[in-house]
Amino acid sequence: MTRELKIITTEIKNPWINLALEEYFLINQPLGEATLFLWQNKDTVVIGRNQNPWTECNLMLMEEDNIRLARRISGGGAVFHDAGNLNFSFILNQKDYDVKRQCMVIINALKNLGINAAMSGRNDMVVDDRKFSGNAFCFRGLNALHHGTILISADKERMARYLTVSKDKIQAKGVSSVKSRVINLCDIKPDLTPGIIREAVTNAFKEEYGAKCKHIHFSDNDKSIWPNDSQFREIIVRNGSWEWNFGETPNFDVQLKNRFSWGGIELYLKVDGAQIKSAAVYSDALCEEIISQLPEILKGTRINGMDLAKKLSDSKAGMKNIDKDMGMKDQVLDDLAQWLTNEF
Repeated sequence: MTRELKIITTEIKNPWINLALEEYFLINQPLGEATLFLWQNKDTVVIGRNQNPWTECNLMLMEEDNIRLARRISGGGAVFHDAGNLNFSFILNQKDYDVKRQCMVIINALKNLGINAAMSGRNDMVVDDRKFSGNAFCFRGLNALHHGTILISADKERMARYLTVSKDKIQAKGVSSVKSRVINLCDIKPDLTPGIIREAVTNAFKEEYGAKCKHIHFSDNDKSIWPNDSQFREIIVRNGSWEWNFGETPNFDVQLKNRFSWGGIELYLKVDGAQIKSAAVYSDALCEEIISQLPEILKGTRINGMDLAKKLSDSKAGMKNIDKDMGMKDQVLDDLAQWLTNEF
């Protein structure tokens, strides 16, 4: 049972700090608390935990236009953040985690503003069948994170400029471009601002969870309430590092690419003889922890379809149920096993 609500707001626009705050509160969320974190980034492309920035973003244009790159800890695809976008993060104990309930906070907030929104598929919220919010999920210990975007007056031209969404993904959605997939809430209600949406979501959160509420506000001018420990500082340093955001992309002997119902995947294998010596795996799948484990699972396996399929199948038994809400673990591993059997 939720005994206390925590509502966190920030005027900080640095993505590496905001994502560090989110992760810090996820790791350290006490039992019995539910947290809503509302935040914005300045001109940033945020990629999923396992995505390849070299194929997901136009890095040359981003550098020319001074657009930051940030990697979040959840799975899913790349998004563009600017002043017309408000981000929300629900942080709860896993026993209180309910994607539908959390989405209803956003949907009810918009309903109170005269906008009829709905959930769509696994991780979107839509108005008139067009996406205004993409969501992603992550679990750490006993806690869960559900976060996403709310497009209010985002610059869709710049969004399309910096995001190089694959043609396979666009075709799978049945649309012609990334711009046509999304809608700004200002297209429906022109007077909306991030401040109006922030207040509406805050009120809907309190109405839904109905517990004692504590407000925390972070600013650049007053850092006295920032988390004062090494864990928080280390996360900020990691978030801004080349290694975290870009990583090394060494030369590989085998490169494979495919798209499944749960997302796309890029597989890079370094082979010595008939054995995989190292692997890199990139994906926009929501089940980020499964994808993160694949390089270690594949390492040391013979590059033979049956051997790879057996290794993936055997790994299912030893894995925890790390994708609690999505139930995709078995499907991902089974699909990969069948694909690699056909490839090799």
